[in-house]
Amino acid sequence: MATINATMSLSSDISEYGLSFSKTMQMNKAGSVDGLELTTGLARRSITNTNHVDLLTAGAGIAVDVTASKSAKVYIKNVGTDATTYINVGFGNASTSGTATVNDNDATFFELGRLYGGNWMLIPWIATSTTGDITIQASVATTAAPQNIEYMVFFE
Repeated sequence: MATINATMSLSSDISEYGLSFSKTMQMNKAGSVDGLELTTGLARRSITNTNHVDLLTAGAGIAVDVTASKSAKVYIKNVGTDATTYINVGFGNASTSGTATVNDNDATFFELGRLYGGNWMLIPWIATSTTGDITIQASVATTAAPQNIEYMVFFE
């Protein structure tokens, strides 16, 4: 049986005593101690404009198997090194334009946060209805100078 573990180590000199900890999480199937067994594999995407688009679409592709009764985790990383540019990450419908329809009451789009160059995230995902889409939008991007991300879905 497969086991997928995620480990995060954090250290800081934010105080005179410093801060350091490490946490490990076994990614389990919903309501079970059995580990997740499936992954999409690591994928890369070059973003060549500032349009607001779906990275992962609920009910399509891999998301057909990701439902409220199953467990899934999504890893996303901005592989760029420029600390001044970022990727907006959110949930809901992408606008397919340069302006996201932000935080509507009908959950058209909800901005989760920004990933600056080198930043990454690991989040749980329920890919249900259109509000389960994971969306991205580059702050700056062109064909000549795209922003690049990598991502992977772990699921049962």
